[in-house]
Amino acid sequence: MRFLNLRLQNFRNIEFAELSLDAPRTFLLGANGQGKSNILEALSLVTALRSFRTQNAGALPRKEAGQYALVYEVEHDEYGVTEIEIHGGREGRKLLVDGEPVMRLGDFIGRFPVVPLSSADFQLLRGSPAERRRFLDLTLSSIDRHYYDALRQYHRGITERNRLLKNGRSSAEFDAFEAEIATHAAVLSHKRTEGLARLGSVLKEVYTGLADADEGPEVVYSPNVEVKDASQFKDVLAASRKRDEIMGATQKGPHRDDMRLALNVGGAKEYASDGQQRGLCVALRIAQATLFREALQVAPVLLVDDVLGELDPHRKAGFWRACPGDLQIVATGTELPEDAPGWSVSRVKAGRLAPN
Repeated sequence: MRFLNLRLQNFRNIEFAELSLDAPRTFLLGANGQGKSNILEALSLVTALRSFRTQNAGALPRKEAGQYALVYEVEHDEYGVTEIEIHGGREGRKLLVDGEPVMRLGDFIGRFPVVPLSSADFQLLRGSPAERRRFLDLTLSSIDRHYYDALRQYHRGITERNRLLKNGRSSAEFDAFEAEIATHAAVLSHKRTEGLARLGSVLKEVYTGLADADEGPEVVYSPNVEVKDASQFKDVLAASRKRDEIMGATQKGPHRDDMRLALNVGGAKEYASDGQQRGLCVALRIAQATLFREALQVAPVLLVDDVLGELDPHRKAGFWRACPGDLQIVATGTELPEDAPGWSVSRVKAGRLAPN
């Protein structure tokens, strides 16, 4: 897949802009705070309508407008040239593909894969388990519809069980909800185990190429509850019911899972150097792109938000070795890349675009 064109209206600090993206590599050049990352953020929405920068959808429309519109022209490996429209803001969200409304996110998520790389990826290493679960859920939901459906049904069930915990209901009511929750929990646990094993295998290869050394990179699944099947997890929920009533929320389950990144020196968060940590986060994103490509049979687009400037020269060279050369890349920075003649460059200033 590759982007051909993007039109933005009232998105972040951009009143209106149009960007041609028919080059294999596009570089957005400008000082900090001018809107470069906003353009990458707009491009990132085509995978799952989710920003890689914020969970607050109210932050996306330009303040003076309250409603934004994004129109993408995409050349897709399977669908050919496709037009996507995303409208969002106070009036809600609307999604159209070739003029046809898309009513269910499950029918859209993962069809147009992009992978963002930004300094915010450090949160995958240093942030809360919730940050890592979001990464894991987006990755697996994009390549597996059954995972997406199980995740959605599981969270609905947990929300309803929490309501029962607060309002006090009979054991029969709890039994009914917990049986359904346990079925979806077992699916999530199984697919997370398999998915992280696949991701970890790719990560090892990518990181070794990036670092030009075998430092034993691993991504390890850390389930909140070790269960083999739905029946066992149902027993866990039943045994936890009294404590959960006191806490007012379900304390055990996949909604509290985590994953851990490590090198052969130990946990990456605790023992890896700054350079190793940055390299590991970059490698994780490239591994995600590789997984998308293998599972979806679609080449994703890489969105590189001023990340290369944070890497040391050794790992910067390693990035280009590890990065698949045939993927479209849209990157940002305050200075031109070293191989500037190989890029189509646009300057960004105060939310406006101009050719370099």
